[in-house]
Amino acid sequence: MNRIRLFALALAVAAVPAVSQAQQDTTKKKESTAAKIGRQTGTSIDKAAKTTSHNVKTLGKATKTNASHASDATKTNAKNAASATKTNASHAADATKTNASHAADATKTNASHAAEATKTGTKKAVTTTKHDRQPSTCPIKLAIWLR
Repeated sequence: MNRIRLFALALAVAAVPAVSQAQQDTTKKKESTAAKIGRQTGTSIDKAAKTTSHNVKTLGKATKTNASHASDATKTNAKNAASATKTNASHAADATKTNASHAADATKTNASHAAEATKTGTKKAVTTTKHDRQPSTCPIKLAIWLR
């Protein structure tokens, strides 16, 4: 079976070039170099014109789309900026209120601490004074104290 396939393949490979040469059209004249260059140049110019026309249309659409997107983005940015400003103002007002409340509480606490310190300081001063007025066992200090 494999031999048959191999033979058929070899026959096909040999027959393809022979068939293709037999089908070539020999009635056409060979195109001159100048005619060929002219034809290719004309084709190139046509392609360039089509490409330029296509690019102009595409760029026009892209410019329109970009302008639309820029307009939408500007509108959105302005809206977001206004919202952020409003939020920031609200937060600042809340912070000011909180700071004022904390300052009042701190002032009250500081006044309470000052009163306690004054009271404690007075007690310590009286205690110290009483301590200093007690007679000493030293005879010289006793004499000075009694004067």
